[in-house]
Amino acid sequence: MLIPMTRLQVIGHKRDLDATLEAVQQLACVQLVDGAEVHAGLRPYVLADEQREIETLSYLQANVDALLALLPAQADEQPIPWTNRPLASSLQIDLDAHVSPLEELARQREALRSDAEVLPAYAVTLNKLVRLTPELTELKGYETVALLVHRRYRSAIDLLAEEVEQIAGNRFELVSDQVDPDTIGAILVFPRALRAPVLALLGRVQVSQVSLPPSLQDVPFQDALTRIQQRLQSIPNELAQIDIQLHKAAGEHRERWLGARQAVSRRLEQLRVRKRLGETNHTFVLAGWIPARDLDIVRQTLERQLPNTLIVEDIPPTPEESHQAPVLLENPTVARPYEFFIRLLSLPRAGTLDPTALMAFFMPLFFGFMLGDIGYGLVIFAIAFFFYRRAAVGGDMRSLLSFLMMGAVWAVLWGIVFGEFFGSLGHDLGLHPIWKERSDPDALAPLLIFSIAVGAMHVTLGLILGVWQAWHLRHPQELWERTGMLVGLAGIFLLVAVVSNQLPSGWATPALVIIVVGLALLIRGMGSIGALMAPVELLSTVGNILSYLRLAAIGLASVYLAMVGNELAGRIGIVWVGVIVALLFHALNIAMGAFSPSIHALRLHYVEFFTKFYEPGGEPFQPYGLAAQSEAASPTTSL
Repeated sequence: MLIPMTRLQVIGHKRDLDATLEAVQQLACVQLVDGAEVHAGLRPYVLADEQREIETLSYLQANVDALLALLPAQADEQPIPWTNRPLASSLQIDLDAHVSPLEELARQREALRSDAEVLPAYAVTLNKLVRLTPELTELKGYETVALLVHRRYRSAIDLLAEEVEQIAGNRFELVSDQVDPDTIGAILVFPRALRAPVLALLGRVQVSQVSLPPSLQDVPFQDALTRIQQRLQSIPNELAQIDIQLHKAAGEHRERWLGARQAVSRRLEQLRVRKRLGETNHTFVLAGWIPARDLDIVRQTLERQLPNTLIVEDIPPTPEESHQAPVLLENPTVARPYEFFIRLLSLPRAGTLDPTALMAFFMPLFFGFMLGDIGYGLVIFAIAFFFYRRAAVGGDMRSLLSFLMMGAVWAVLWGIVFGEFFGSLGHDLGLHPIWKERSDPDALAPLLIFSIAVGAMHVTLGLILGVWQAWHLRHPQELWERTGMLVGLAGIFLLVAVVSNQLPSGWATPALVIIVVGLALLIRGMGSIGALMAPVELLSTVGNILSYLRLAAIGLASVYLAMVGNELAGRIGIVWVGVIVALLFHALNIAMGAFSPSIHALRLHYVEFFTKFYEPGGEPFQPYGLAAQSEAASPTTSL
């Protein structure tokens, strides 16, 4: 249901503004509107000193977030309220004392992780060249370069030797050999004074220079592989030491900084929300929407915390304003998951009907009728329940799983009605249907008639709700239109009963008269195009009812697929192969049974049912203070 909203206005002296905003923030039940728009004589609140404080606190908040990301989360951590005042200066002092050491630990950890990722690749390359290095000796004033050349360019080594000889004379050494089937390795030693021309030469020749990581640039080539291996062995211990220090720092500071971040977030919200207020030279005006049931609580809280300093008024909205109120849905626990499907479409407009409770009944009922199998229902319920209990699953996913569990319960109940347990297996085991066995050809007509009857009832209910809502909202055109549709359908139902010999033929004339009356009402509601569109709209509604035939069709498809799997498994001579085949068919059917009925049950509500009464366009209720409470419920975690 939609919670009724009313307007709240709080007027007070500016010296009480901070205390007022903090009290309203803690209550988290008022959605603020622009105060300057409520009264023409007010001006929007101007942020002056507040803007500088916002910038300072935003900077501190970013620093705290960065530190919290460095520190590992602790088990059962609870934010410690930050009580030091003033907030900004006390937090800045605390951060200055700890930022540098923690940032240095983070830098060291990142460097170690980088080395752990890149050094193995260097080790692989150096392993190919290491057997060439014993032929060289380390000379002072000389530089060593490792090269890799594809075997197709072996001649480049000889060309390189000739070019280097022109630069260095006989003061160089070039050793090469095949290091793998496709690669020639080479070690070039030359005077360090000739580094620039030699490197320029290497850039022109088709060879790849093996460069060492920055940490090994000054290490002799012959020792590089040993140093890399030693480095890789020491990295895990160094990372472990850094993690120990970070865990220690987290134990000492993380909960305090979580509390500090919440304090900063609350203060920032208090500062930023001031631009929604109205003001005079000495007073402020706070205005907003509030659930009518919370009005007394807010009034009592403000009067207790700020006695005789505030004027708290209830300003009932006009009918026009009430339709602009934000929307707050509140439903019983069993229906609450279906609010997700309402939000997926659009929230209902304020002052209209909330169809959540109706969806909570009809949607799993339709799902269960389409699936209609005891075994499938039990399997889907078990899977959905398993994931529902997992701590990582939350929010919208829990709503979907709740719907699947309720739909699975209905599937078991309808399975008992149809006598189905993994398709025809239930009949083979002696399970008898209470109503009809869906695989029986004689059951087709009753199933189709039942589906149409369900559709007629569902669509008629939607039209009745539409008539009531149009009357309640004083929308005469919609009232005429929906009443005409309802009367026209009643006439069509009577005519169908006459044609099918359910009523005497004498009822045909009254049925036609009722249809004509319904069309006249439709024309009255639709205006100038009514004469053309009224018959089309009435036939479209009949089409909506016929659309419910999918309830039977999808169920029959599931039954026949299960039958095929069971019969195919029974005809395979090898028992274990037949069991596997049956399991594969039933697994496919269960997957389709969880997906297809869900989509079609939702479509029947969105397209066939909601179009008869539902008025979307509502804006969600977003009270001031909710963001701070959400922050407290889900504190920042480490990376």
